[in-house]
Amino acid sequence: MPRTPSSRRKHPRQQRAQATCDAILTATARLLIRDGYEATTTNHIAQEAGVSIGSLYQYYPNKEGLVFAVLEHHGTRWLAELETALRDFASAPLNIAVRAIIQQILSSKRLRSQLDPLRHVLLPVLRPLGYVDTFEQQLSRLVRTFLAARLEDIRPRELDMAVFIIVHTLEALCHSAGMDRPDYLTNEAFPEELCALVLGYLRLEPAALSHPPHTSTAPRQKYEQ
Repeated sequence: MPRTPSSRRKHPRQQRAQATCDAILTATARLLIRDGYEATTTNHIAQEAGVSIGSLYQYYPNKEGLVFAVLEHHGTRWLAELETALRDFASAPLNIAVRAIIQQILSSKRLRSQLDPLRHVLLPVLRPLGYVDTFEQQLSRLVRTFLAARLEDIRPRELDMAVFIIVHTLEALCHSAGMDRPDYLTNEAFPEELCALVLGYLRLEPAALSHPPHTSTAPRQKYEQ
């Protein structure tokens, strides 16, 4: 089993030290996006951040530790914003809550449109080095808490399965939009379509149960051998 590396050597205790760490992380993210993982070095990061290489190593042990810290920082902020949205709409009707949550997700994706694809690219590189990604687990926990309070309003009975389907569906669609159709992230129709998708899965209207499946009455065409 690989040992999970530490992302930091020590934590900043003063405001000036925190500003130095923030500058280093910002520079790391900027270079990873611009140059990629292999071409990014700690010397380049220190130069980009405007700090000495000694100051960089004072807080981060190596390049891998810096990349871990960038992903953790990005994921923590993203989850904190989503948790706030979930809390603000905890008592709202399901359709309003889902729409607000999807809007929050897309807002975060727009603000970090380059970091999200970077996370997907780096995870396969970092996992063999011992990086444990807890982002998806924490995201699933937040969604599960939200749905658990609404069991009477939703169709799925297998709550863990419902969380898995929703989280992976939204994550895949938002990631694909960011990579292939970034214009969708600012298209007003996109969140509405995502909302319809999620609500259609969570709630099945009684009318849908009262109609038998549609069968075609068109005559079958016969084909000769």
